[in-house]
Amino acid sequence: MKKLSIIALLMTVIGMLLWQPQLASADELTGHSHEQGLRYLISKNALVKDAKGSYRPNVNVTRGEFAAYLAKSMNLEATSDIVFKDVPDKYVHAKDIKLAASAGIITGYGDGSFKPNAAISRQHMAVMLERAIDYLNIPKGTPTITFKDNASIIKEYRQAVAIGAQLEIIKGSNGSFMPTKNATIGQAATFVHRLMTLAGNSNGGNSNSGNTNGGNTNGGNTNGGDTNGGNTNGGNTNGGNTNGGNTNGGNTNGGDTNGGNTNGGNTNGGNTNGGNTNGGNTNGGNTNGGNTNGGNTNGGNTNGGNTNGGNTNGDNTNGGNTNGGDTNTGSCAYAVKEISNGALVGNQGFSTFEAAEKAVTKNTQVIVQNDKIVKMSSGYVVTNNYVALKSETINDSIAVAANTEMEYLSSDATQVKVRLAGQIGYLKHADVTLIPFSMSKGRSYYSNENGEIKHTLYDYKTNKYSSSYVFGKAPSFMKPGEKYYSWNGIYFANGNGSSDGEAYNYYQFLPVRAQTQYTAQEIDAYIMNKLAEVESTGVSRYKDATKKSKLIGLGQTLKDVEAKSQINAMLVLSLAQHESAYGMSDQAQDLNNLFGLYVYDTNPLNKKFESVADNINELVDKFLQPNYITPGGSPGKNFSNGAVVGSKALGFNVKYASDPFWGAKIAGHYYRAEKALGFKDANNPYTIGLTTTTGLNVRTGAATSFNPLFTYARSGMPVIITGSATNGWYEVLSDKLYTGTVFVSKDYVQVINTVK
Repeated sequence: MKKLSIIALLMTVIGMLLWQPQLASADELTGHSHEQGLRYLISKNALVKDAKGSYRPNVNVTRGEFAAYLAKSMNLEATSDIVFKDVPDKYVHAKDIKLAASAGIITGYGDGSFKPNAAISRQHMAVMLERAIDYLNIPKGTPTITFKDNASIIKEYRQAVAIGAQLEIIKGSNGSFMPTKNATIGQAATFVHRLMTLAGNSNGGNSNSGNTNGGNTNGGNTNGGDTNGGNTNGGNTNGGNTNGGNTNGGNTNGGDTNGGNTNGGNTNGGNTNGGNTNGGNTNGGNTNGGNTNGGNTNGGNTNGGNTNGGNTNGDNTNGGNTNGGDTNTGSCAYAVKEISNGALVGNQGFSTFEAAEKAVTKNTQVIVQNDKIVKMSSGYVVTNNYVALKSETINDSIAVAANTEMEYLSSDATQVKVRLAGQIGYLKHADVTLIPFSMSKGRSYYSNENGEIKHTLYDYKTNKYSSSYVFGKAPSFMKPGEKYYSWNGIYFANGNGSSDGEAYNYYQFLPVRAQTQYTAQEIDAYIMNKLAEVESTGVSRYKDATKKSKLIGLGQTLKDVEAKSQINAMLVLSLAQHESAYGMSDQAQDLNNLFGLYVYDTNPLNKKFESVADNINELVDKFLQPNYITPGGSPGKNFSNGAVVGSKALGFNVKYASDPFWGAKIAGHYYRAEKALGFKDANNPYTIGLTTTTGLNVRTGAATSFNPLFTYARSGMPVIITGSATNGWYEVLSDKLYTGTVFVSKDYVQVINTVK
């Protein structure tokens, strides 16, 4: 009988092992350390089974496959005529490779090949990921992470690796990155999933084989690292329950080598809620530290900020504190303080932003969270690091450098509404610092210095004035000895905030189709005089500049480009001076690259041009002409914000550089050249106007019966007016490369006064 019982027990156990409902849908990916990323790629149709029915998660990923993962996950659509000699149209990933190349995420090899079937190394993958980060406008901050084997990473790749590691997209093992090691399909899937999580698009389908936390998977980063060595969340999050919409309160596993099963299908080690109130129950018996304060808990902990669904902690109400629902001590989330003599005083505490907001009654009061101002009545905002501002004004993302001042419009508990040179958008509190005007220790300002406009910049990290530059003549309303402030370099106000005037710098807002009056010989003479000037400073970079600079003898090349491409020779020279340190930068000296064009997988930032002339033609034909000058497309789909170097308000500077004063600095080079050569261009200036409506047609004749040559999608586009025509039309220079005359209605163009 005992023997029969044992047999029966064994049969029962075997039957249970053979019948497991939860394994009915199990496959080769179930329990894989990179399961979540792999299933994400499957949901995006980026990863498919091979002929044997396998997803091959542990096989090395190829360059073509990884390019396809990125293209499909990022929903890339725009293509150009970029082709690789070893990627025929019939190649399985040809379309995705072309999409990724068009987006600038892949570039291939110097011989025109891409090598799509070659296994991709981890460091090559890091370079592609950095470009994807830029394309998605994910703020990169200042990367500081290094690995034990940093010296083994190709020098030009180290920044990409550091950025990927800083953002926790790529990770190493035991402090090493293993740059030359090939990555598996599983690892690649995890990298792409982390990238898209940062971009706010991490779901794509159903991950975790269960419920996805109300749309959020693990509330943030999944699988933590590269080598979990087991199962992460067992494929289920919180046993399939969403726990108030958030699971794990943020990061899951948080490391590289969990070495086994993590959470076994349950999150938080058995602790739930992650800051939420468990459906009205009191957090294991401890509720609010004994204080409820009418729903706001300021004397203790409130289950992550929530007050137990209205339960009042059994027998204790307010814990003896009656302060109208708020207390002045304890771990309050927010405080209302007052500005007094440039400092913050007082400490009235509140558990919610909304409660603190209601308590603000004076313009001198601010709301503070963790000693950081999160709301004020007036002031300005400064970026703490590089950020991507999604402009609602032009429906496009704008790169913005650290230390940039912006107008403060408003804020709530999570974000700040700002205006940068007229571009309105939102930024996270973590990315910016709010500074009330009455607490400002210093601000960037403009001044009239000997009849020239000078811009002096303030460094908010050191709280000191750091640098300055001159970029033209000062407008007539600027008085010497006074400071002026401007959000866009066009409208200026004095220290009291009252408007003083409007000024458009001629060189900053001169359309590039303008033709300079200087000859090749005059340009060459100016270049040599400028090189002698910088050489005389004694700065080591400019040693022997008059002999070694790549700008020497460029006059005729620049004039040839101007004649062929209708792009101002002096503007191209000004851009070259600025980007190449007067032709003395390493890229200029070693690679004939005055503009830092291109990034190659095998040789990032190091494409060598046969000549400087080739480099200039590449700039014009592949960058400026198609992307920045020629109008086309719809808002948010092209870089054409006006054919001027401009500012963050309009022109190349909107998308070309994160430095908001890049356009003004280019204009400064042009101005100094003019000053040295006698102001030939300024003394015989072009008339410049700004368009005043969207969808403005530019026609080949002075009547609506003529078909449009092109259309300005946005308003505020600069145009050069060359003459008036009959019936209320202006004759203008075409932004689209065109040898004939074009016309635009006078009703939709406003002539501007430029300072020159």
